[in-house]
Amino acid sequence: MIFVLHAFNCSLITYLPVGMLLLWYYLSIPQRTNSGEPTMATTKAEAAAASKARILEGAQDLIMSRGYAAMTVDAICQSAGITKGGFFHHFANKEALGEAVLTKFWADVEERQAIAPYHAKTNAVEFLEGYIDHAILSYQDPKLQQGCMLAIFTMELAESNQALFEIASTHFATWRKELIEMFNKVAEQTGQSIDAQTWSDFYISTLEGALLLAKASGDPKSITRSLTLYKKLLIDSISKS
Repeated sequence: MIFVLHAFNCSLITYLPVGMLLLWYYLSIPQRTNSGEPTMATTKAEAAAASKARILEGAQDLIMSRGYAAMTVDAICQSAGITKGGFFHHFANKEALGEAVLTKFWADVEERQAIAPYHAKTNAVEFLEGYIDHAILSYQDPKLQQGCMLAIFTMELAESNQALFEIASTHFATWRKELIEMFNKVAEQTGQSIDAQTWSDFYISTLEGALLLAKASGDPKSITRSLTLYKKLLIDSISKS
């Protein structure tokens, strides 16, 4: 009967007695051992998820430290401790992994911004100040000091990989649009004339330039100095308008 249930399950539901329906339900849900340990199927799924996470983490570290070109399948397999078969189980090729890494990078950015305390501010100027302060605090993290994935993909792949370049460019455009909206709200609330586009571009270039300088000079504190100066210039400009 168990064989019949597996072969026909849903199509037989309306014809089975209650007892058999309960058995069908029991068989259809993930099982655990008497000790509460997951079954082999659950363990394999968790192992696969962990393997994929290691691949993504290793790929991000390689790209941040040596660029997209250094992210070869062999290098990823070595850093993640997996076989090539394990790699291709999760990703069709290097480009598919690159897209996944870029997507994860941007999702992490959005997650950090979503929980930032400046969202509680209703005053547009205070909101903008809080946004910059949050960036200054976030870039105390050595992992973030490694650089910006968007910048790496944009500069390195503009001529060699149009698909990944366009994805990075789209995220840049989204970031720029969000900044422009923040500056427009400041102008609306204060009644001042603010060049939202220029100040937005200035912020992006300040942060990206600071990340590049920090890597070149080995001085991550240059990120804090650059963003702090940007904030001072901005607030002074708003106050004088």
